[in-house]
Amino acid sequence: MDEVMVHEIYILRHAAPDRTSSIAYNIPPGPPLTPIGRKEALQAGLFLQQRAIDAVFVSPFIRTRQTAAIVSEHVLAPFAYVESIKEGAPGEAHRDIRARVRGLLTEVAQRDLERIMLVTHGCCVLATLQETTNDAIDLSGHKYDYGNHSPTAGIWHGVRQTQGTYAWELIFTPSVVS
Repeated sequence: MDEVMVHEIYILRHAAPDRTSSIAYNIPPGPPLTPIGRKEALQAGLFLQQRAIDAVFVSPFIRTRQTAAIVSEHVLAPFAYVESIKEGAPGEAHRDIRARVRGLLTEVAQRDLERIMLVTHGCCVLATLQETTNDAIDLSGHKYDYGNHSPTAGIWHGVRQTQGTYAWELIFTPSVVS
């Protein structure tokens, strides 16, 4: 991971999706956000508004696009939709998701960006945390819905260390009440 020059990474897991819809969860477009999810995204946007983020990369699924649209009202940075941080496809291996994430991080390293944000899914949150720590991160205290390592609209913040890996902290969890 030494080639990555980004100093800070924020990872925002999409807000609460409508899991009761008949729309397939891991096939595009996927289900939309619930009303609670929209409130979670607003809280995340308000939390992030004072952060100096240079670029935001968003999964093309509808729940991540809707989360990003709400956050974009508070984060003044260019947003780009990228396939590499989309939801895991049916039968896709975790190593393949990690390879997608690694590819994005390598591509982003070629740009003059200090702070980036990923708006993505639980599988890519996990892949990013593992990839940027050489699998050294302890996530045993972070188990949320459906086995994810981030709550919906949760925000992880990573700071690049001198050895090229990142130190991570879950810095935001929404407090939406239904």
